[in-house]
Amino acid sequence: MVRVYTPRMRPPIVSAAASAVLCLLAGLALVSCATTRGSTLRTVVNTETVQPRNPTRPSMPPASAPQTATTEKKGIEVDTDPDSAEVWMDGIFRGLSPYIITDATQGWHQIVVKKGGYYDSSAWVQLTSDYMLYQTNLVQIIGFLNVEITPADASITLDGLTISSGLVQVPVGTYSLRVRRFGYDDYEATVQISESAVTTSVVTLPAAEFAVTNFSVPKKGINPDNPGLLGTLDGYYSVTAPGSGLLTVADATGTTVYSHDLPDFTSWDNSFSWDVVDDAGTKLADGQYTVSMVARGMTGGASVTRSVGITVDRTLKIAARSLWSGSSGLLYAPVPEVLPPGDFQIEVMGAGIALADFSVFQAPVMLGTRIGMDGKLELDASLGIIAVPTSLPVLASVAARWNLAAPQGEYGTSAAIQAKISGQFIPATAVPLMTDTFANFSGVSLEIPLQISLGPLGILLTPGVTASLWYPYRFNADATPEQSFAAWVYLRGGVMFDFGSFTAGISASTRTEALPDGMAFLGTPVPFEVGAEAHWLIPDTRLLLSGILAGEYEDQDNYYLMGGFGLGFLY
Repeated sequence: MVRVYTPRMRPPIVSAAASAVLCLLAGLALVSCATTRGSTLRTVVNTETVQPRNPTRPSMPPASAPQTATTEKKGIEVDTDPDSAEVWMDGIFRGLSPYIITDATQGWHQIVVKKGGYYDSSAWVQLTSDYMLYQTNLVQIIGFLNVEITPADASITLDGLTISSGLVQVPVGTYSLRVRRFGYDDYEATVQISESAVTTSVVTLPAAEFAVTNFSVPKKGINPDNPGLLGTLDGYYSVTAPGSGLLTVADATGTTVYSHDLPDFTSWDNSFSWDVVDDAGTKLADGQYTVSMVARGMTGGASVTRSVGITVDRTLKIAARSLWSGSSGLLYAPVPEVLPPGDFQIEVMGAGIALADFSVFQAPVMLGTRIGMDGKLELDASLGIIAVPTSLPVLASVAARWNLAAPQGEYGTSAAIQAKISGQFIPATAVPLMTDTFANFSGVSLEIPLQISLGPLGILLTPGVTASLWYPYRFNADATPEQSFAAWVYLRGGVMFDFGSFTAGISASTRTEALPDGMAFLGTPVPFEVGAEAHWLIPDTRLLLSGILAGEYEDQDNYYLMGGFGLGFLY
């Protein structure tokens, strides 16, 4: 890749803070297996492993039940290498190999095997018992291809496979021959290879006329304040022959604000990456710009100009966010922001906790992705499992968030409306999961994420309501989930610190449907899910490293925390 950029200096204080917080979270994660008190963890894990005493679906037979069904082969089994060859017996076509001729009578039979591009295989076989196996290796019919090329270092492909010039052995058939070299016109032809014959192709490539066949930028909008590679503009161009070019950027008045000589063209496809700065190294202001390439062939001739329009827009924010609770933000509090169109994040995140004797353990793992759909809409999706004793619950959710308001700078308020559908169940028993480790219980939710931005500090608050066919932790007398229409309120909040390449925060969620014996809040027993997290965008990459602490809290005598890590990709 051709890179065109002005290096950025990373603030040492932010880098030091990122390293310190990640190290702290790593240490906390290592000791989190012992961070539990009271019965909360045991209550949650026991609920996630509950087995109905009267399941409604048919029970499976015991694993030790005897399996007596057997199948005995009868007839003549024909096996070939390669397979899918025609099998003929006594002049009658029977099928494609491998094939068993079940109606073969005892005695002598002629077996003929045919396949295009191979010599026929024929043999007389004698069936003297109920079953016999006949195997044969087919011999390929070959010919020869002789390719003589100018220039001698051009590449040659035959049906997409690279071959060398001169005489090569090729199976008979019809092939597509292609000869290429940068700076010359391509040669393509169809060649027929016959048995034991030499097919000769003499190819002289003519010099190509210089042309620019492609000039594009995937993102038409860019925010230079986004961290690292997320704040750069990538471009791609293709040429037909050696030459040189100049990259320029002009503002809305037509004034050139940036120019840079591109490296000499030595291949068809090329790319560049620009930090969205002017010639003095200053980040461009918001507005409309035109990115152009003026190129000329090495042998002279008229110059070629290609241009594309872009928008510099600092509201196009791209930053690391978790999808732990089914929508992007902090672990338990979504953000109102949405990704710019075409941008996406994907991350896998896992955590774990166990008692000292491992009699009780919990290890949730979540795979999440978020995609910017247009200037106002983002789609989030997640899929997760919870590893607990004797069970492996599965969770999935899809959320759509529509941004209603966003600050024009680093200070201000933002709001969105979000709809989400979630489901969680235990495949082994085909019953819904009645815990709420992710604060993402089965049902349909409508939430209003709100945020106050004070520079790098963000204060999050999200009220929402969930409708479901079940209540958390409610079971019938036979240990099956109690099913009835239910609705409750989620209240989520958090504090986020966003320094671009490094983000951190703490968040919590509560609902008006409680854990058993949950603490009282405004007179109603409710539980709390709590979390702390840090995300680091590795310099000069699009990779994310995350560290998290998450858990549930009833009161000062009943709680647990689990620690873990995540790895993601942000574009």
